[in-house]
Amino acid sequence: MFLFCLRTRWISGLNPLFIWFDPETQLQRLMTRDGSMEEAKSRINAQMSLDLKRSKADIVIDNTSSLEALHEQFQKVLTEITKPLTCIEFMLSRNGAFLALFSTFVSVAIFKKSS
Repeated sequence: MFLFCLRTRWISGLNPLFIWFDPETQLQRLMTRDGSMEEAKSRINAQMSLDLKRSKADIVIDNTSSLEALHEQFQKVLTEITKPLTCIEFMLSRNGAFLALFSTFVSVAIFKKSS
């Protein structure tokens, strides 16, 4: 139901994405899917609260309005998370760290070989 731990960009670890909707909508959707109000409330109570999830997310998409508004928000997020990294963002990413480590090993190997 939530895309709470989606890895978007590899800058500094996780950048969670959270699809927000109000608690009433959450209850209605769970009741539609699972049938009973008791089971739906039990599932909700077993989860982290919506507000806490929202506060921990870097990206929040509001799913309380129309499908068109949701699509527009999604397109904005998709544009943001797929744009190329800056040099600094790349160097702070896993790929950048791997490149720096690899370059260091190669440099040491070449230096030792030439000595």
